[in-house]
Amino acid sequence: MTPDEVTDLRRWLDKSEGLADGRPFLGDRRLDAMMDVMLEMAAQVWVLKRRNAVLEGVLAAQGALDPEAIESFTFTPDETAAMRESRAAFVSTIFRSLAELPLAPEASQQEPS
Repeated sequence: MTPDEVTDLRRWLDKSEGLADGRPFLGDRRLDAMMDVMLEMAAQVWVLKRRNAVLEGVLAAQGALDPEAIESFTFTPDETAAMRESRAAFVSTIFRSLAELPLAPEASQQEPS
């Protein structure tokens, strides 16, 4: 999926207000949130795999790609700091569904006493 496709899918899901008339699709909002996490991660991984394949293909076709240079590359301290910020944003996006869950279980999710 392209980033635009992921954005369109997320927009559709956000507008849908959940499946099954707002009830948890998998029977529990926590399971739904975990499914959201898994789907978000899968989409992000696919975008990265696709972009890497394009990048490596273009560089190889131009004779500019040396696999050894990729394996031995080291980020500068500034690049490392930027990567940390990028990673934090990535993790925040991936786990957004879990972060939005209420802290206390919902009354409908509690087991009968």
